[in-house]
Amino acid sequence: MPTDKFSATVDAELLAQVRSHAGPRGVSAFVAAALRHELDRVRLRELLDDLAVELGPPDENMVADATRELGELVTEGHRRAG
Repeated sequence: MPTDKFSATVDAELLAQVRSHAGPRGVSAFVAAALRHELDRVRLRELLDDLAVELGPPDENMVADATRELGELVTEGHRRAG
């Protein structure tokens, strides 16, 4: 995949933390992963907003059910990983 270089200004403490966690992958790979993650979040929010316009907002029961199911998936994922 082609790459492109850019410059960003960030808080010095934040950059120090990134450098301490980036490890052998380096800061560039860490930042690329963070950008992909944020784009995924933005796209998910856009999808949820579109669905709310099309179908109406979810009711409290739907939110409670989804929250419960997500908790079960997270628990199962931790169980499998552990």
